[in-house]
Amino acid sequence: MNPQTPGRIAGALRHSPGWYAGPMNVDPNAPGFALEGAGLARLSHVSLQVADLDRALLFYRSVFGMQTVLQRNLEGPEFEAVTATPGARSKLVRGLVAGNTVVQLFWHNWREPTTEKRTLMSFEVRDVNAAFEALRAEGVDCQSEPVPFDNSTAFVIHDPDGHPIEIIQWAADASPYRIPA
Repeated sequence: MNPQTPGRIAGALRHSPGWYAGPMNVDPNAPGFALEGAGLARLSHVSLQVADLDRALLFYRSVFGMQTVLQRNLEGPEFEAVTATPGARSKLVRGLVAGNTVVQLFWHNWREPTTEKRTLMSFEVRDVNAAFEALRAEGVDCQSEPVPFDNSTAFVIHDPDGHPIEIIQWAADASPYRIPA
C-alpha cells in the first residue's frame, strides 16, 4: 500500500480479528496494510513443484502422514491459455498434513523444477527429539541434530526435490505467533 495514498484500508479494522488467539497489541496510529479490509485470515496452502510426483507423495505420506484430498490432471485449451504454453500439462495432488495444513504437490511437463529452493516449510512438533529419532529410524537425512536457539529447538530435513522442511518445537513459555507488547 502506498503510504502517501490515504484510503479506506488505512483506517480500517484497528482491532484484533476474531480468529486470532489473543490480543495483537496493535498500535492505533500504525498504518493499515493492503489486505486488512479484505479480512486476511491465514495461510491457505503451500504449493511445491516436484520432479517425480509419486516419489514426493510417498515421502510426504511416510514422513508427515499426508492424506490426499484431491488429485487432478490439468490440461486442455483452458489450461494452455492460463499457462500461455501450448501442450501444457500438470498433475496436482492436494493433501492435508498435521490435521489442517494444506500441501499441494505439482508436476509440470512445461516447466522444469528449479534447483534453487527458497521456500521453507516448518512443522511444529511436541517433542523435537522424538521427531529427530523417528526420522533417522526411517532413513531420512537430517541436516543436524535438534539445535536450541532463541525460543525453540529445531532441525531441518529435505524432501526428495530438495525443499527444506524445518521441524520445530517451541519453548513452553514461547509465544511465537503473537506480536510483542
